[in-house]
Amino acid sequence: MTEFFPDIEIYLMKPDFQQVQDWLTQEFTQLQTVASRDGFSHWKISCGDEEMDVFLNDKAEKSFASLWFKQNKTSWPTDLDCARAAHKALGIEIRCSDSGWKEEDGENDDGWIKLIRGEEKPVHW
Repeated sequence: MTEFFPDIEIYLMKPDFQQVQDWLTQEFTQLQTVASRDGFSHWKISCGDEEMDVFLNDKAEKSFASLWFKQNKTSWPTDLDCARAAHKALGIEIRCSDSGWKEEDGENDDGWIKLIRGEEKPVHW
């Protein structure tokens, strides 16, 4: 059985915020905007009886925005599972960690996956 990550974070290359919001609205039963300003959105999302905070931050890394599910109450066990769904729905490059993160791991650029044009490739980031 796959262990669910406690949170999920993926990185989207130059996303259209409205397209991301539309995708999240299709994926979850309810989406409520908590805050939205240039380059940042915070939503409360319902998944069945569960509620979670989701943040989209355009200033994460160069051309990438961070999409962070603070509590993983999704159907996706891992970052990679979420990245696959986002890539399929949005059609843009997505990057994510290929495994869970532990504090003792520190700063490590290895273990990243790039999803681009329907393919998954390891990437040094």
